[in-house]
Amino acid sequence: MPHHIELFSAGCPLCRRVEDMLLLGKCAGCKLEIYDLSRDYQTALPKIDNYRIKAVPTVVIDGRIRIEGLPQFSFICGEELYSWLDEKYPLSRQP
Repeated sequence: MPHHIELFSAGCPLCRRVEDMLLLGKCAGCKLEIYDLSRDYQTALPKIDNYRIKAVPTVVIDGRIRIEGLPQFSFICGEELYSWLDEKYPLSRQP
């Protein structure tokens, strides 16, 4: 099942590292959108508010999962990973 992955970035080295992880680990069917907040802040503002983005890098998957900072796991697209992320990083339970 394809997923919608959004990366909120500032173009910093850590953000680029997360971007590289996502580009390498996502499958061909998944859509990756990158919002560089150093350039696209106003455009991304509604999503920032909706997802309650407080730091960069932040990854949002399918509007349900939010991972702030450098993920401490390998990002390899698969339903097992997404199920684990949905349980560990649900957007609905995070402040």
